[in-house]
Amino acid sequence: MNLHFAHQLRWIIVYLDNCCYSRLTDADALPDTIAEAAKIRAIINNRFIDGYVLIGGFAVSIEMGKNPNDIKRMTSKRLYDEIIIDEVNENEQIIARARKLEASGLRKMDAAHLAAAEAANADYLLTVDKDFIKMCAKPNITTVKVINPLDF
Repeated sequence: MNLHFAHQLRWIIVYLDNCCYSRLTDADALPDTIAEAAKIRAIINNRFIDGYVLIGGFAVSIEMGKNPNDIKRMTSKRLYDEIIIDEVNENEQIIARARKLEASGLRKMDAAHLAAAEAANADYLLTVDKDFIKMCAKPNITTVKVINPLDF
């Protein structure tokens, strides 16, 4: 299945940022971390039944590649490659949009994630980054719903 086909079927398009993949390999036993990891697993496992598809972007690949832990990096990358139906590649328009988002206050990689999600016409961008969610909740930042997986 490709992204164009998913849009034709009117499936919900969901972009998971790198934080979501990392959350699955976190050894942290805090209740929020455990709950977020469980929800992310449920989202991945139920994606076709619930009528949504998962997409990725160049920013996810960049961040995954920087993980110094070989096992976590390979585990995340393997899962990413298995579940996404399409990956948004970097281009001039996306970079220009990311720069505009960065100028509005988003961190560089958050801006890249959001620009990629927007380019794919994603309905949701899921992240466990509270600051990212807070920035995207401001008026006129984006039409993509940027939320914690627990709120999905």
